[in-house]
Parts: sequence; C-alpha cells; structure tokens
Amino acid sequence: MQNTDSSRFCSTDWIRRVRLLGQEVDVKGYICAPEGGVYRPKPENVQLQLSILPTRYCDAACSFCIAKPTSDRALIDLDALQKSLTRLKAEGCVRGISITGGEPTTYFETLQDIISMIFSLFGYEMEITLDTNGTNALRLCQLPSLEMIDAIHISRHHWDDAVNQRIFGREMPSAALLKEAIAACPSIFVLNCMLLKGFVETPDDAHRYLDFAIELGAPKVSFITAAPVNEYARTHSVEFDKVLREGDERLLFTRGYRDRAYCRCRDGVYANDHGQLIEFYGRQTNSNLPCSYLRGLVIEPDGAVYAGFGGKKLYDPGKDKG
Repeated sequence: MQNTDSSRFCSTDWIRRVRLLGQEVDVKGYICAPEGGVYRPKPENVQLQLSILPTRYCDAACSFCIAKPTSDRALIDLDALQKSLTRLKAEGCVRGISITGGEPTTYFETLQDIISMIFSLFGYEMEITLDTNGTNALRLCQLPSLEMIDAIHISRHHWDDAVNQRIFGREMPSAALLKEAIAACPSIFVLNCMLLKGFVETPDDAHRYLDFAIELGAPKVSFITAAPVNEYARTHSVEFDKVLREGDERLLFTRGYRDRAYCRCRDGVYANDHGQLIEFYGRQTNSNLPCSYLRGLVIEPDGAVYAGFGGKKLYDPGKDKG
C-alpha cells in the first residue's frame, strides 16, 4: 500500500478530541467507507476496539511478528484487569474485545478466567474474539460460554505441516490435530494466513490453501498482508489483492471497506471443484503512516490501559483508590 494521500489522511477533519479515562485524546472520528461509498462521522460517543494481552510470551519465532519481543513470561494480574475493565465499562467506550498476545492460551486457566470476567462485566452482547497460534487447540472447546464467543482465529500460514512449522520456527499443531479441534466445536474457527513471498503468494496458492481449509472443516479463512514492522515483513509482504484477484472464477466478492491510506479489506466466498463453499477475507494495513491518533485500546499484562500498542498509559489500576 502506498502513502499517496497521507497528508489528507492526517487532516484534523478526520480526528475528534474526546475525554477518555480522565485524559484528552485524539481518536479516529469517522467510519470506514464501503467500496464506492463515502466516509461518515462516528457517533458522538466514540467506541473503540479493546485488545487484552494476558501475556506477551510466545514460544514461536515468526520473522514477521508485530508483537516482538515475546520472551517475557509475565502473566496478567486478574485484579488489575478487573479494575481496568470495570472502569472501561463505566465509560461505555468499548465496542468489542480481542484477546491476543503473545500466545494467550499459554496460561489456559487464566484465559478461562478472563473470558468469564468479560462476560460477567459486559454481558453476552459484547463481541469477543481470540487470537491464537493453535497451542492448546484441543482445549479450546473448554472455554467458558464458547457459544457466545464470536470467533477463534488460529494462525496457520501454509497448508503443509513442515512448511508451516518452518515459518513459525517451532513444531506447531498438525493439520490432523486442527481438524480434530474444528470438528469438536465447528463454526467458530477462522484460519489466519499471512501472505508471504515464497509461501502463500499467488492465486493458485490461495486456492490450494482454501481447499485445505475446507478439508479441515474451517468455515472461514483470513488472508493478511504483513504490516511493514521489520525488514523481513517489508521484503516478504504480499498485497492481498494480488492473491485474491478480481475476475477469479472461484471467488465471489461480497463487500469491501477502506480506511483512507491506512487499511483496506474485502470479504467473499470461494467454491472448490466439488461446489463446497468457504468464506474468505483479505486485509492490508499500513502501520507506517505518520498519524498518531488513537485507533484502539490495549490492556497490557500489567493490567493498565494504553493508547494502542506501544502507546501512552491512559489508566493505571494500581493508582485507582476508588
């Protein structure tokens, strides 16, 4: 993605200043535009996506990883987390919650406690997703209120077990194991595939990956263009629309959205040779834009709330005596 309109993207016309957690912050003030549509202002009460990191630890070694370093085994303090979530609930500023990391299933019992806490505080209408590399895949069906979780995203970057393990830098759950996990609780799993040169980079590769996902029983695949966070990601990144191409008779595009020069995405449906269908999604994000306004909230393993990944601390539960 090129920064062809970064100056307009950063215009104050698209930024709104709000008071959040006792601080004045700039937030994205518009709603992403559908393909061929227009941008619309957000409602007065701006709500943001919240990411929770139970831990930063992950024993994989993906060269393109945006979360590095991932060697810190620190585990989130549940009392601090509850304080932060309670404060966010009171302010009504959360529209959805993603549990990510690190590898959030590393401490499985804590993950179960976190999900129960979220539903207890926010109710079952809150959208909750989980991002995992598949560690503890066979235990995922034990998560509390599983039927109320919107999606579990499993990172799987190639159909071949050996190649996938090479990308991750360690032994990963096999295709057979993932198939068993998906069969145990179908309809909830989404396979996330990073598009990388030398791995999944062509329309034929996408077809083969989607055929593989259908065989596993997965209902959906997300194809993701690697954000340019390091040299490997910059040199190996593949734009999703060069893989999911217009005119491909196997693909039916259903909708798409754009966020100026920052992000764009498309949804659709794929049909294999036997007429079996699977949903797909493509996304590309440009994290190198010069704008510095708040796009989402993050709760780090210390339990505090931050203005995005690597952003300033907005709320410290350890200092809240209320």
